[in-house]
Amino acid sequence: MTKSLVTTLACLLHLALCHTIGADDSANLSKTQLQKLRLGTSSAQVELREASDSATFIITGLSNLDRLQKLPLDDLQKTMVVRVHQPGFANNLPSLLGTHSVTETELRFTSRFPLSPSAQYRVELAQDLVTGPYHELTVVFSSLPKKRMPAATVFAVYPSADVLPENLLKFYIYFSAPMSRGEAYERIHLIHDGAEVESPFLELGEELWDAEQKRFTLFVHPGRIKRGLKPREDSGTPMTEGKEYTLRIDAEWLGADRKPLATLFEKKFRVAGADAQQPDSKQWKIGLPKANSKQPVTLTFDEPLDHAMLSRVISVRGASNALLVGSVSVTAHETVWSFEPIEAWMPGTYSIALATNLEDLVGNSLARPFETKELDVESRLNMATEIAIVFNIQ
Repeated sequence: MTKSLVTTLACLLHLALCHTIGADDSANLSKTQLQKLRLGTSSAQVELREASDSATFIITGLSNLDRLQKLPLDDLQKTMVVRVHQPGFANNLPSLLGTHSVTETELRFTSRFPLSPSAQYRVELAQDLVTGPYHELTVVFSSLPKKRMPAATVFAVYPSADVLPENLLKFYIYFSAPMSRGEAYERIHLIHDGAEVESPFLELGEELWDAEQKRFTLFVHPGRIKRGLKPREDSGTPMTEGKEYTLRIDAEWLGADRKPLATLFEKKFRVAGADAQQPDSKQWKIGLPKANSKQPVTLTFDEPLDHAMLSRVISVRGASNALLVGSVSVTAHETVWSFEPIEAWMPGTYSIALATNLEDLVGNSLARPFETKELDVESRLNMATEIAIVFNIQ
C-alpha cells in the first residue's frame, strides 16, 4: 500500500464570478481557477469552479482513482473534505454540505450552497484511507467581486392563520435563500406580554431542514402538549387559550452566505381551544374541473391541515392508476388544496390518493388522533396507509 498522504489546501475564496454579472449575463456563469501540486512523484491539479449557486472542487492526476470508484459513498466522503478554514481550529469545524463523485479521471466535491465571500476554505484530500501525518501545502485562489445578492428574508410561516389551537404541534418557517445551521433555537422566540415563554420548543440535536435549507421545521415541545406527560404537568402548555403570542425571528440569524437576515420577522396570533378531533375526509368538498380544460381539481377540508404534508402526500391518478403530473397549491389558511394538471382533463374516472398519515395542525392524522397510545405491531400492519377519493369528469 502506498504511504498515506493528507494534503491540506488553504483556499482564500471570495464568492464571485469572472467579472461582475450584468443584467444580460447568465445566472450560472462560472469562474475557473487552477493550481498544481506534487503528490509524491506525481503531479495533481486542483480546480475550483465557482457559480452563483454552488462551488465545485475538482482534483485530477490522482493515481488511485480506480480504487476510489469502488468505495461506498460513506468512505468516498472521507477522501475529500471541504471546511471553513480558521487557523488553530484544525478539524473541529464541520465540513460543508455537498455531493462527492469520482470518475476515471477526477475526484470532485460540489457544495450545496455558494461559498461565502468573507470566509476561507480548506480542502483536505486523503490519498489513502489510512491515518497519517499532515503534509501542508497552501494555495491561494483570488476572485473578482461578484454582484451582491440581497440578504435572506422570512417570506412565510405556516400555519398561516392568526388564530391557532392551544395544542399546535409545529411551525414551518420558509426563507428566501438557504440559511446556516446550528443557531435556529437561539434565533426563534415565543413572546407573550412582552416576555419570552420558557422552553416552548423541542430543541433537536439535528435541526430539521429541507434539502435546500430554506424551510425549517420547528416543533412545539410535544411533552408539554400531550396530556399525562411530566413536562406538561410540571410546566403547563406553552400556549394558553384566549391569550395572544408572537413568534419572533431575530434579524441576526445568518444565511448560508454568512449575511444576517434583512429584517426581524414577527408572526402575531391568538390561541383558541385545543383540537382533539381527527380530520374527517367524509366532510371534505371536491371541486371538479371541466373536461378538456386545465382547470384545477380542489379539495376543501373541514379544518386546516399540515402545509408541508399537503404538498407531499396527496396525488392524482387517472386510468390504470397512472400518476398525473401537475402543480399543487395550498390556500385559504391551509384549508383548500388544488391540483392543476399539465395536460387537459379527458372525460373519465380519476382518484385523489391521500396517505393516511396526513395530519392537521396538532398531529391528529386521518389514521388516528395525536393523543392515541402507541399502536401494537398487528394494529399498525392492519392500518390502511392510503385512502382514495374517486371523481368523474364528463
